[in-house]
Amino acid sequence: MTPVILVTFAGRQKRMEILTQYVRQAIDLGIIDEWHIWDFTRSQEDHEWVTQEFGPVRFMGSAAPYQAKGSLSPRSSFRTAARIKSDLHLAIVPHGEPDKCYEIVVGGWNNSHSVLRKIGRADLKSFDRPEEAIIWRRSTPAILSPSVENQVVLTMDGRGVPTLHVNNILIGRWPELDLGAGAEVMIRGGWGADLEICDVSAPVRRYVGNPGEKMPYWQAFDYYATHMQQFADTIFLKCDDDIVYMDVDKLSDFIEFRRANPHYFVISANVVNNGVCAYFQQAAGSIPESVGHFERPPGGFGGSLWLSGETATRLHDFFLQKGDQDMPLPTKVVDWRERQSINFIAWLGKDLLKMALPKGDDEYYLTVDLPTFLNRPTAIYSDFVVSHLSFGPQENALDVERLIHGYQRLMLSKLAAEPHEDARELSTAADALRSQAVA
Repeated sequence: MTPVILVTFAGRQKRMEILTQYVRQAIDLGIIDEWHIWDFTRSQEDHEWVTQEFGPVRFMGSAAPYQAKGSLSPRSSFRTAARIKSDLHLAIVPHGEPDKCYEIVVGGWNNSHSVLRKIGRADLKSFDRPEEAIIWRRSTPAILSPSVENQVVLTMDGRGVPTLHVNNILIGRWPELDLGAGAEVMIRGGWGADLEICDVSAPVRRYVGNPGEKMPYWQAFDYYATHMQQFADTIFLKCDDDIVYMDVDKLSDFIEFRRANPHYFVISANVVNNGVCAYFQQAAGSIPESVGHFERPPGGFGGSLWLSGETATRLHDFFLQKGDQDMPLPTKVVDWRERQSINFIAWLGKDLLKMALPKGDDEYYLTVDLPTFLNRPTAIYSDFVVSHLSFGPQENALDVERLIHGYQRLMLSKLAAEPHEDARELSTAADALRSQAVA
């Protein structure tokens, strides 16, 4: 069976809560197998929401901060499998000691030494450490192997003394530490070493990119291209975090079309509030002139819709007030050889061979540069409709709060009509969204 993985670059909580309900239903129905949430958040509040909402972390860029991973007690050891070339960092945060923690660096200094540090809790938010923080040091040459899942086992005896083994080799035992009350364990990479936590296999999982990059999305494509053999038989979907409507009934048809038509490099859904799609929607009579005039964007990029929050608001209002959410294009499939916005696209795992993207404009590479180089068109699939809330230039004039409430109501009406494995969970989510809409 061909697995289906949805990738979302997260995330703005207010924009993403509606998408979350659609995707969780698609997972419940067996349409999507895994949801990979790439944390490219720009605010601490959104980062905390993504961390709490979307399951365990699978991958961390080398500059990503510590993430909670497990716990340690005399009865419960900490175990994990980590793929990393050097600088594996473990933070031991003792229970009942609010200001104290310990940091173990395994394979630091180009995989040559390991150290134990005593640091404050606040130090976990930064990477810089004073030399005097080191309370133990040992030469551990080549302790980490980049080619395997390094086995990490941290145990504690009845007196609270921790011992660390990596790949069945004793790294250290520290009788001067008393962790008898137990401790939380956090993890990260660092100093140029990305970290993959290989024992995480939850269907919804997080991938934490390096913070502060202006155009960070290449990190995700680089990860999947690096793991091409693992994902060669996968069908990938990628959607923006502000997709506020998804026709779950037609999602399987979209995926099957993607699978059956390998000559296309990427295939786009039929997107509301997307300049190229809007041009074809109006050409097919799906958008009346009273909503606005939607020209063919020059070269597939920009255009009046992309620039205008007022036009986008009218288009969203028209879509929300329709008796149905169909937006037919002139043909079931529109072949395309210019740029287009990648609000919701699909590609084949075998094409990861060509998708180790350089830093820069991932949209241009995926819809113009690579298709031209490979002489493979892209396409837009008419029957699968999604709605995309906004582009950056639209923000100042877009009635965001009102539109979100409208899409919440539409989502509630759509999902209430569908079977759901966990009706209580959906009902709770629906009640919460109704309360927000009323407020």
